[in-house]
Order: sequence, then structure tokens, then C-alpha cells
Amino acid sequence: MGKYFYQFCLILTAFLLFLFPEQCVAGAKNGLLLWSGTIVPTLLPFFLLTNLMMKYQTVHYISYLFYPLFKLFPWLNKDLAYTILMGFLCGYPLGGKIISDLVLSGSYTKKEGESLLVLCNNVSPMFSIGFTLTLILKGTLSVPLYFFCLYMPNLLYFIFILWKFRGTGFLHVHQEHPRTAAIKSFDEIVFDSLKTIFTIGIFIMVFSIVSSLLQSGILPSYITAPVIGMLEITTGISHVSFLSLGFRQKAAAILAVSSFGGLCSLAQVKSVCQKSQLSMKSYFIFKMIFACISSGMLFLFL
Repeated sequence: MGKYFYQFCLILTAFLLFLFPEQCVAGAKNGLLLWSGTIVPTLLPFFLLTNLMMKYQTVHYISYLFYPLFKLFPWLNKDLAYTILMGFLCGYPLGGKIISDLVLSGSYTKKEGESLLVLCNNVSPMFSIGFTLTLILKGTLSVPLYFFCLYMPNLLYFIFILWKFRGTGFLHVHQEHPRTAAIKSFDEIVFDSLKTIFTIGIFIMVFSIVSSLLQSGILPSYITAPVIGMLEITTGISHVSFLSLGFRQKAAAILAVSSFGGLCSLAQVKSVCQKSQLSMKSYFIFKMIFACISSGMLFLFL
């Protein structure tokens, strides 16, 4: 079944490239411009930094910033502070890569990694402030309210998993294996980082082409609007901002797109988590639930 599905998709893609060459080229250009102008300078330094931190085992030093918390809960995994901090600050898909690396090192179990993937792999607050709140919403939405609605589902989920797995050693300190990054040379770390960033670029280009085809009018707007919103976060937010909706509906829809992150980010996360084989099914389901909760909260509070 899977083989025939991929064959059908490849044949369909070939027809679309021949039938809509202008839209495909425009989508590819937009995707590559987004990748080269925003993604590479934003993410590549962090990919190099996190790999080097893993190599020289400096991750635990982040925990010193949270010494009072770890003093109260000495059993808590010391890498948790680093994971949450970097995951929330850096955004997709770096949070997923950090979690995947720590699962491979033995710091987290696979179950813990999958739970943290849902919790920590989110849209970067810098992106939300600079693009969503400033460029798209023009400062018309309260920043504290936006982030409260965006991250409240994550907080509730964190409380839920701690309660669900209480007494099972969940997120406790584990015996780590030698880190894969520790035996890599600097050149190998650079090439691995470049491979990851180029893979992300391919995904962005592909999803940008699909968004361009949908925006060309080949399907009714009531179908294309939600699909474009689910494909890629930047294109989705921009597309929603031009819809004929009231401010409450538009802000709630934009927050839903931001919370979900798009299928493009899902593909990127799957790529960086390939070695650790973390489940994308639970990640997708919970991200959809978070998007509904966040948008519903914002709609009620506005």
C-alpha cells in the first residue's frame, strides 16, 4: 500500500510541475529565500553550538542556573533544564534535535523523549514577537495574553505527565552511555550540522511549492485556507492574515497555526529524530490538541 501511494504521489507531482510551472518555480524561490535568509543564519549556529556542547559535555552546566529547583528535587534529571530552556528559546526543530541526542546518549528514555518532544519543541518566541505579533498583527494583540494562551497547554501537559508517571522513575537521573557526539571530530560535527540544515531547506522548498499551488486558485478557498495553514507556519500565518475574518477569529486562527507549527516543521522534526526513532504520531496528535486549546482560549479572552 505504501509503495503504491508514493508512486501515485510522484506521478501527480510530475503532472503538477508540467501543468503549473510558474507556481512551482515561485514556490521554490519563496521556500529557498526563506531558508537562506532566515533559517540558515538562525538555526545553523545553534546546531553547531549544541553539537559542540554535547561533545565537550557542557550541557549539565545549564542546570546550575536552576540550582534551587534541583536542590528541592535531587532525583530530577539534570538535563531537563537545558532541554526546556533551549527547546522553548530556539524553536523548531532544534528542540527535537536536542531531545533526540539526549535519548541516544541515554540521558532520557524513549518514552521520556517522546513526552518532552511534545512539551519542548515549539515555535520560537523571537519568531512570534518579530513576525506574528509585530509584522502580521501590527501590535494589536497583547503580548502576555498571546504567550499565556500559546504556552498554557504545554504547562498543563507537563503537570499531566508528571502526575501520570509518578513513582515510575520518569525524568529521573539515568545511567548515560558514552555520547556519540563526544567521539566525533569537529569536521564531522560541521558536516552533520550542514546536512541537517540542507534537509530542512528541502522540506521548506517542497511545502512552499505546495502552498504556492494551493494559492493559485486550483481549489476553492474554503478548502485551501485550512490546508495552507497546516502546511508551513510562515506561509500559513501570512495566508490567514489576509482572510476576511473578524479580529478575534483571525487572531485565534493565527495562534492555532503558530501552536501547531505546520506539517513542514513535523517533517523537519521527524528528520532530526530519525536515529532515536521517536514517535511522530503522538507528537502530531498533541500538537493538534494544543492548537485547539490555545486558539479557543484566545478567542474567549479577547
